[in-house]
Amino acid sequence: MPAWLRFSLALMVAVVAAFSVSAHADVGDQPSVAVYYGNDVPVSMLDQFDWAVVEAEHMGEGQLDKLEQYGTQAFAYVSLGEAEHWRAGDELPSDSLKARNEGWNSQAADLTDQAWGDYIINERIRPLWAAGYRALFLDTLDSYRLFASEDADVAAQQQALVGLIKRIRNTFPGVKLLLNRGFEVLDQVQGDIVGVAAESLYQSWDVRTQSYRDVKPEDTQYVLDQLSKVRNDYGLPAIAIDYVDPADRDLARQTAQRIADNGIVPWVSNGALNQVGVGSIEPMPRKVLVLYDASETDYGELAYSNAHLNMAMPLEYLGYGAVYKDVDGALPDDTLRGRYAGVVTWFSARVGAQSAYRDWLLKQMRDGLPVAMLGDPGIPVTGELSDRMGLQVVPSISDKGLEVLDHDDFMGFEGMPSTPAINESGYEVINDKTTAHLKMRDGNGAEFVPVATGDWGGVALSPWLTQQGMADQARWILDPFKFVKAALKLPEIPVADATTENGSRYWMTEVDGDAFMNRAAFPGNPFTSQVMLDRIFKRYRVPTTVSIIEGELSPDGMYPELTSQLEPIAREIFKLPWVEIGTHTFSHPFDWPELKEGDLAGRGQTQAGFAYNLPIKGYRFSLEKEVAGSTRYINENLAPPGKKVKAVLWSGNALPPEKALDIADRLGIVNINGGNTHVMSDNPTLTDVTPMLRPIGDRLQVYAPVINENIYTNDMTGPYWGFRRVIETYKLTDEPRRLKPIDIYYHFYSAGQPASLNALQDVYAYALSQRTLPIFASQYSEIATNWYDMGIARRLDGGWQITGATQMRTLRLPETLGWPDIADSNGVVGVSDLRQGRYVALSGEPRVTLRLDDSAPSHPYVRRSNGRITQWRNTGGGVSLEMASEYVPLEIELAGVGGCRVSADGASRRGGGNTVTLRYKASTSGPVRIDCG
Repeated sequence: MPAWLRFSLALMVAVVAAFSVSAHADVGDQPSVAVYYGNDVPVSMLDQFDWAVVEAEHMGEGQLDKLEQYGTQAFAYVSLGEAEHWRAGDELPSDSLKARNEGWNSQAADLTDQAWGDYIINERIRPLWAAGYRALFLDTLDSYRLFASEDADVAAQQQALVGLIKRIRNTFPGVKLLLNRGFEVLDQVQGDIVGVAAESLYQSWDVRTQSYRDVKPEDTQYVLDQLSKVRNDYGLPAIAIDYVDPADRDLARQTAQRIADNGIVPWVSNGALNQVGVGSIEPMPRKVLVLYDASETDYGELAYSNAHLNMAMPLEYLGYGAVYKDVDGALPDDTLRGRYAGVVTWFSARVGAQSAYRDWLLKQMRDGLPVAMLGDPGIPVTGELSDRMGLQVVPSISDKGLEVLDHDDFMGFEGMPSTPAINESGYEVINDKTTAHLKMRDGNGAEFVPVATGDWGGVALSPWLTQQGMADQARWILDPFKFVKAALKLPEIPVADATTENGSRYWMTEVDGDAFMNRAAFPGNPFTSQVMLDRIFKRYRVPTTVSIIEGELSPDGMYPELTSQLEPIAREIFKLPWVEIGTHTFSHPFDWPELKEGDLAGRGQTQAGFAYNLPIKGYRFSLEKEVAGSTRYINENLAPPGKKVKAVLWSGNALPPEKALDIADRLGIVNINGGNTHVMSDNPTLTDVTPMLRPIGDRLQVYAPVINENIYTNDMTGPYWGFRRVIETYKLTDEPRRLKPIDIYYHFYSAGQPASLNALQDVYAYALSQRTLPIFASQYSEIATNWYDMGIARRLDGGWQITGATQMRTLRLPETLGWPDIADSNGVVGVSDLRQGRYVALSGEPRVTLRLDDSAPSHPYVRRSNGRITQWRNTGGGVSLEMASEYVPLEIELAGVGGCRVSADGASRRGGGNTVTLRYKASTSGPVRIDCG
């Protein structure tokens, strides 16, 4: 247990009751602060705070840079007055240790001993400084009271403490020091520090009894007086760290507000400080812990699990990213309430680690973390688990005479079975806090409930999730959106959205390199690549990401005799300004999981009849060659000056291992492809809409929003015009919910037949008819990746803080939250009220403040554009802005401009009154000024 958790000496048992001093004091001008000492540091939540105190030993490689990328100052924990047992080493000066702190299994040090000061400077702080930390949190400042009782001894220790603090400052110029208490020496070190914290203003944790307590009024008054002096007399931020049971989030919020009302910066967490708590802001958990059973899937691959295939997309639409864990592997042991919105499980049968999983699950429920169970709970619902769920198993359900007695709108989302399938289990509701959404009866008269939700979460048993039809056809029975929102008790918050920006749907175009060297069925049998260049790439001047397969073009590939003809075509394609360069690998792996380093090319056989990769003579499979090698070949041989490969477009089944993503990241290129979104009108089911992301290790694979023409043309065996049906997919993923951008995703073989080429042109015509914001595939990959980790926090003053939305710049606002107050917000540039929802546009600044109002904004704002904000400034009496599109003529629709003067050089105008549309011949606007003064 980190020493930071300790109270100083006699205050170790101190603790709390309600005491209010001055209401509604302002903490807005003081930094927001978080303190976290768990093993797995949630960087994407802590980076929403101005200051974050962390245990450096628990920070992974690169995490410090990520924590500070949006302006957060990371403070590394240092126990100045005690030696922690878990950090002890040979260099520890044992002669300096004078008394044992039994509560924390540590030892108090003699601060007057030169050896102890040397240890702190050289063994504790110098490595932190070398690691990049430029701020320290100094704890256990008054632990000397464990052994020093005489006034002279106390004074000597205090003077040594002052000397050590100043020595730190002198040894590490510019270091920022934040103290935990040390009230007795503040007069002497106030100029050396940036703030002071103290524990247990209202609520405390008693380490001896392992319990949470109210602080006594007199102790509250003492701490409050000291912190008020810090703020008022020294002009420093004053911070109160209180402790509340993780299950009582409401009390944590009330305590944080109570602390802030006194003008003190709050941080309220659990006793171990391994919980994302509540401070001046409360980060909203945007991740859901999704458990699957790897033993149920091919290769143990999460991409084949029901949890990923069926539940990740609804979670993403609701604004939540999935963090996947194999239920039989190591599960997180820190406090998860506050870090995750909940847990979702989808099992087909009992899990392997029954006892360990039951204990882990019950701990989450005791902490108040909601759990949504789908398929099979994985463990018997008995004992405490049954009590918490308010459900009791109904034994021996007959498979004869099953009938549905009643159901609500959680059921029948895409259809309701006319004849119920066999139910292997069901429950009786045993308390009034659990709601049944489906009630059934078997032929013996036994009634049971397969789908229910309660204050603990929810359960939906098979076969009431999806219904299987013919071969590849399935449909949802359960409404996944409604169920998961109710089960996880998801709050009404702004929803991060990666489909739309500035009121326009994203449109991307990506081309896999397959069949670059094929001959097309046109006069003269030209290469498909030449046909694509002449008839598509030159005609449609929109952002287009084009990739090639090195093994199809290079002298080291399959067709060296064609290299001299094919490479010039590739160079002409890549010279087009609106074409972005991608690699489609070296040997086009068709089955990534089957390929191992050193495997001879062309071996094996996929279900579709392909080898595992192209049969390139003499080649042995190498991930480095596939990603880095193909990138180097393109950059050195095909790319024009000033252009480089921007993305790797995964091939085949598009399930690359983590190492392949590591290589792409090392090269500075993004990744895309995978997924299988192909929903069509003859089977309009969301089971055919796959997720946006596949997390793998510490990386994110970005799936293609919509699948390519292979699916629509039966692998180009016919109908050749089939890709025209992708328009159905675009429509079905747009309404009633906008689930995906438009993605025109195809191969060079679409230029092989007149019918397929005509279909492709029809698809372009549809996209051109829509209100879109065209972007490159690399930009979409960055948007999707940014979506996963950007932060949304509720401020104590009622507003919202958005952190890190630099690429993903859109929030979908529930109608219950009202409208953005553009004038009073910071970095909020517009709003579009569409059929699919209310989309709020952001500027791309690292920190944005969103304030809400009951009515539509009257201040100038962007209602719609096909470009992105490059500059935005809210001047109070108006707005100045600049925008740019990607190679298409820029359009900007402004609203709230009634009575204002709009200056926009080079733009034609349409409209008047409260709205005006600016149209440019170019892709940039230059300065646009709106003066309402």
